[in-house]
Amino acid sequence: MRALVADDDPRMVKMIRKVLEAERFSVETTLDGETAFRKAKEKKYDVIVLDIMMPERSGFDVVTGLRSMGNDTPIIIVSAKGIVKDRIRAINLGADDYLVKNFSFCELVARIKSLMRRSAQKGSNVFFCGDLVLNLSDMSIRRHQKIINLAKKEFNILLTLLKRKDSVVTRTELTSAVWGKDETKISSNTIDVHMQYLRKKLGNPSLIKTIHGRGFILRTPERETSSA
Repeated sequence: MRALVADDDPRMVKMIRKVLEAERFSVETTLDGETAFRKAKEKKYDVIVLDIMMPERSGFDVVTGLRSMGNDTPIIIVSAKGIVKDRIRAINLGADDYLVKNFSFCELVARIKSLMRRSAQKGSNVFFCGDLVLNLSDMSIRRHQKIINLAKKEFNILLTLLKRKDSVVTRTELTSAVWGKDETKISSNTIDVHMQYLRKKLGNPSLIKTIHGRGFILRTPERETSSA
């Protein structure tokens, strides 16, 4: 289980991290909202714990940005701002829960586990890699929040690669997933032709790499990361 904790109070970050690690979470932390937003775009977490008042980008802005991209990771706000309008605003923007400091850490853990159970029951319809987002709910693909139109086979190739992000997908696995029972009917260069069109439409030829003799890999963009 992976958690992202973002709060400008180092002591609070340290305490939440300790509590979650005791629950066997792998925890990443940051003290500012911009880094939290970047991390959440680039990696998949099981839960995000956010303060509201943070430098560079507020918790409200982080929630808004992630939800606009189709990121449906469960988000719980932990804040000293306890007035009703702030709670309502957070929920309306897409946060899943809200705890007011000084809360019980036992309650925080219980709420996180509840959010994760609900998320698991829903199942994920959203796959992302950096600024690239594929949403199965409306069959849309966005990059830099702009719609990308793909043919059916291109869409299914991308979906297969996203499901196995950062892992090599062999040509055999790709043809089986995308062409199914018709895989024996396609020519040897069919995948390469579709891959060429897909890379061009995504606007970043290096996003999908060919691993010669093995297959293809969709890599998470490498950017500088930091943690508290």
